[in-house]
Amino acid sequence: MAPPKQPQPCAKFQYVVTAAGPKIVPVPDVESKDEESPADYNSGGYLQVKIRDTFKEGRYVVVRKLGWGHFSTVWLVKDLQENRHSALKVVKSAGRYAETARDEIKLLRQVASANPSHPGREHVVSFLDSFQHCGPEDIHVCIVFEPLGENLLALIERHKKKGVPQGLVKVIAKQVLLGLMYLHDECDLVHTDIKPENIMLAIPDVESHIQQELSTSQSPTCRKVGVPLPKATRSGMAIPKRASTAEYSYRQQRHVQIFDSQPLSSPSQSPKMRNGLVMSRISSGASLNEPPASVNKKLPGIDVTKTPVKKDSADSVAESSSSSGSSGTTLSSPSSAMVSSISGTSSTPPTSLGSAMSRLTLSDSDCLSRRSTLDSQISEGKNSASPTESSDPTPVPSTSTSSSNTIPGPSLLSQTAPRDPHAPTPDAPSVEPAPSSPAPPQLPEEPLVEEPASLPPIMVKIADLGNATPSKRHYTEDIQTRQYRCPEAILGRSDWGCTADIWSVACVIFELLTAEYLFDPQGQGELFTKDDDHMAQIIELLGDFPMDVKMGGKFSRELFDSTGALRYIKSLKLWPLKNVMMEKYSYTEQDAQALCDFLLPMLVIDHRERASAHKMVNHPWLDVSGLEIDDDF
Repeated sequence: MAPPKQPQPCAKFQYVVTAAGPKIVPVPDVESKDEESPADYNSGGYLQVKIRDTFKEGRYVVVRKLGWGHFSTVWLVKDLQENRHSALKVVKSAGRYAETARDEIKLLRQVASANPSHPGREHVVSFLDSFQHCGPEDIHVCIVFEPLGENLLALIERHKKKGVPQGLVKVIAKQVLLGLMYLHDECDLVHTDIKPENIMLAIPDVESHIQQELSTSQSPTCRKVGVPLPKATRSGMAIPKRASTAEYSYRQQRHVQIFDSQPLSSPSQSPKMRNGLVMSRISSGASLNEPPASVNKKLPGIDVTKTPVKKDSADSVAESSSSSGSSGTTLSSPSSAMVSSISGTSSTPPTSLGSAMSRLTLSDSDCLSRRSTLDSQISEGKNSASPTESSDPTPVPSTSTSSSNTIPGPSLLSQTAPRDPHAPTPDAPSVEPAPSSPAPPQLPEEPLVEEPASLPPIMVKIADLGNATPSKRHYTEDIQTRQYRCPEAILGRSDWGCTADIWSVACVIFELLTAEYLFDPQGQGELFTKDDDHMAQIIELLGDFPMDVKMGGKFSRELFDSTGALRYIKSLKLWPLKNVMMEKYSYTEQDAQALCDFLLPMLVIDHRERASAHKMVNHPWLDVSGLEIDDDF
C-alpha cells in the first residue's frame, strides 16, 4: 500500500503596492528576503526611513540601509555638520525599547569618557551622538556610532573550512583583550555578551572606503509591502485585532518601503586585493537562538540523542517554573551565534547595532525573556558540540554516580570523541569520581601592554554595550549567549564579575581557529535541558569541580544531586582540550600545548580563579613577532 501523502504547506500571500497598482502576491521565501517584517511597522515598532530622509534638524542625511535587528534599523548617514559618515541606529518606539536604548546611551557615555589614552580604548566602538526623533506616530530614540565593517562571524564564514589563520587570530585576540581590559579596569563594566557578532572589523581610512563603495556598489533597492493589522495577545495566543470598516480600509491602503540591507564591506589587506572591495553578506538565522543554516557546524553522522535519566513530573514542573521565573526584561540585548555593524541580546536580545547589522530577527519574547528565550528556541546555540577545553592539560575525571534506577547515556560531546576499543561498556560507569581540577599556574602581572612594532593587518572593536553592567551591581543575572555562557551564569550564581567575559573570549578564539563552537549544548525534551548538557560538556573537557562552586547558584539543585553528580546525565567521556586539538584538528603536540597554555587559564570553571584580561593580554601565545601573518582576510 502506498504511504499516505504528506500535507502540503498552505501558500501565504501578502498585499503589495506596485507601480501598476495594488496586488496580492505570494509571500517571498523568508530566507531570500532577510529583512524586517512589515508587521513591525505598526505602532510601537520601527520608524519608516527612506533614502535621503534627514534627522536632527537636517544634520544627518540617510544614504543607505546597513541592517536591522529586533530593536532597531541601522542606516548609513552623512553627518553634514562634521562632514563624515556615521551609522545611525533608529530604535523602535515602544516604551521597553526606548528604555533599553537610554540605558545603553548612559553606558556608552561612560565608556567614551573613562580614559581616552588607555591602549584598549580604540578597541571599543565609538559613540558619537544620540537624540530623539519625532515620527508620524511616535518618538524614536536614535544613537549614532562610528561606521564599522563586518563582524567576526563573517570572517569565520569565509574561513569555515579550515578556520581563520592563527596569526590573524592572535592579533584579534590581543585586541579584544585590550578592549576588555579597558571596559573592566577603567569603566568597571562587564560586557556580558562577547561573541563573534559583537566584535567588528574597523575600516582604515573609513571615509575613502565609504566613498569608493558608494561609487561602485548598486543603488539601494526596496519593495513596497502592505502593513498587516496589529495582533493583540492573550494568554500567549496571538489574536487578530478587530478593526472597524474605516480602519480596515485604511490599513489595506497603508504600505511601507522595506530597503535591502547593504552592510559596509571590509577592504582586504592583501596586496593582490588591495584595490578591490569585498561585500560580505551574512545569512542570518530565524532568531538569536538559531544560527544561520550556512553556519551549521554539526558533525556529519553524529547522533545527538542521549539516554539519560528521565525527569519525573515534579522535576519537570520545577524546572519549568524555575526557567520562567528567571526570565525577565533585559536592559539590553544579550546571547549565540552571528554583519557589519556597530553594536548589538543574550542570544542577544535585540538592542544593538551588532545584532541589527547581522540582521538577526527576534520575537518580543526573545528580548523580554532571557533564559526561557535563549534556552527554549535555540539553537541559541550554534550547532554541534565542539569539544571543550580543560583547565588542565591532563584529564581530570568527573563525578558520575548512578543510582540503580538510572539509565546512563553519553553526552553530545562524548559522541564526537574517538572510539576507545578498551573503553568500558555503556552499562559500566565511564567516569570515576575525582578531586577538583587544579587551577592553572598564575601568570605574572605585567604593568601595561606592549605596543606593536608596526600596524596590525586587522583591527577589531568590541560593539554592543547594550547588555553591559557594573561588575558588582548587576542589572540582571541572566547573561550571555548560550555557546559563550560561563559556568557561573549557567548555575545562576550572582557573584559573577568581569571574568565572565574572559570565558566568552576563550570560546570565541576557539571558534575562530576551528570554525566550530567550543560548547554547543542540546536539550532532549523532558530528559534533560541545554543547561544539563552544557554542564556535561564543560565537565568532560575541564574535569570535575568543587562542590562549593556547584552549589552556589539558583539552578544548582536542578543540575546536580546531593553528591555533586549531574542529576540527569550520568555517562560522560573525558576529552581534554590538548587531545581535541591533536586528534580532531591535527595540531602538533607542541602547538596544542601552546594553545592550551593560553586558553585554559581563561576557562577555569571557578570564576574566582579565572585569569583576567590584564593578566592574559601579554601572554606568550599572542606574540606574533617573526610570524608571517596571512593578511588576506
